[in-house]
Amino acid sequence: MLYRKMKRRKAFKEPDELQKTYKRASKGQIKVCFEQVRIQTGDEKFLSELIEYIKLNISNPTLSVETTSREMKMCRVSLYKKLKMLTGKSPVEFIQAIRLQKAAHLLETTEMKINQVASEVGFEAPQYFAKLFKKEYDILPSAYVLFIRKAKTQVILDTMGWPRPKIAGVNKNEYEQ
Repeated sequence: MLYRKMKRRKAFKEPDELQKTYKRASKGQIKVCFEQVRIQTGDEKFLSELIEYIKLNISNPTLSVETTSREMKMCRVSLYKKLKMLTGKSPVEFIQAIRLQKAAHLLETTEMKINQVASEVGFEAPQYFAKLFKKEYDILPSAYVLFIRKAKTQVILDTMGWPRPKIAGVNKNEYEQ
């Protein structure tokens, strides 16, 4: 019995040896560089979660401030105050801005019609979508699509080395600038 107590005491007297053994075993296995670790603030985390929720429900025309605030586990007023403080926009404006950004992306990258894009991003009325799009980007969606397609065509022509087409009513000097 006495021998066991002595052995136990001896094991506890040499914790440095035990630590050295574990340090040698784990040395080089895990290296953490604190400069590379990205720590999100509470506000950044809140905004990223909110944007992710809106993106997941972007095609839902019934997406509202109430459902969004419930998902973010806060009341409407708190959501309004926090978003206004962080972005300068109300929740309705913030949701619309994300929808319009997605719409602009779809108009640029797909051949979808404007009413299809409008319904894809959660607008039931294409006229209301066009009104908000013009308010946000100072151009109608139809003109935006036309502009993007002409720009893409011009890039293709330039890469192939073909001359620019002559456009009636446009001065050559103005066109080349």
